Amino acid sequence: MIEILKHKGKRIIIKIYMFYAMLFEKKYHGEKCELRYLFFKKRKTKRLLVIFSSYPGKGQKARYNYVIKFSRLRTSRLYILDNFGPGEKGAYYLGENLDFYIEQDVYQLIESVRADLGVEKKHVVTCGSSKGGYAAIYFEGKYDYGASIAGAPQILLGDYLGIKEHQGIFRFIAGNYDEANREYLNNLLPQAVLAKKSANHISIHVSDQEGMYADHVKPFLSFTEQHDIALFLQLGTYTKHSLVGLYFPSFAIQAFQNFFEE
Repeated sequence: MIEILKHKGKRIIIKIYMFYAMLFEKKYHGEKCELRYLFFKKRKTKRLLVIFSSYPGKGQKARYNYVIKFSRLRTSRLYILDNFGPGEKGAYYLGENLDFYIEQDVYQLIESVRADLGVEKKHVVTCGSSKGGYAAIYFEGKYDYGASIAGAPQILLGDYLGIKEHQGIFRFIAGNYDEANREYLNNLLPQAVLAKKSANHISIHVSDQEGMYADHVKPFLSFTEQHDIALFLQLGTYTKHSLVGLYFPSFAIQAFQNFFEE
């Protein structure tokens, strides 16, 4: 009974905190889209943690993740919502019909915040789990940010969105659902990683008992080894992808702190 009451009490506290946090939600009017975001400035630090939202559960819309969990980190935090596409579940921070206008406006938002804070690119860390993990690795590589921290990320985007239940998002991002577009989406993240001008700094947490490891992270490990790219990997033992949110925050906090101690 005591444990049940503690759990209920914790959920109430989270709801109250998120209700308060949402009062600070802002809108960024980009060139082609409007982005919703939360920004928490931390004084006396020149660091920026950018958190991308994960793929929401069945029947849910995109929402912010890890707002409370990361609140004690000594860094300014920028949470960017990806509420585009079918059911407002997200478009992987990319765009529509191969016009990646969402990506461009997200980049402009990050750069605007970074400039206001006076933070160097090498002190920007991108972070997220699942869909957010994909975005974290993608933006670190393509835009030469300092590091990325990802939880159970989808790497081969074309393969993942090719699954029947995700094909609506595939068509939103790429237009036609065909083999050419599947390969195109699969290559986006690896190409972004190779494009990074400075050294890659990728940290991944995933369970070797769930599908993201065998289908996405394991092939990515082979890719990074082939191209001599450093990658830190932590393996969990849980069996459901949905459980990553329980294990990722502590890993991300430690990875963030380790990056700035090197």
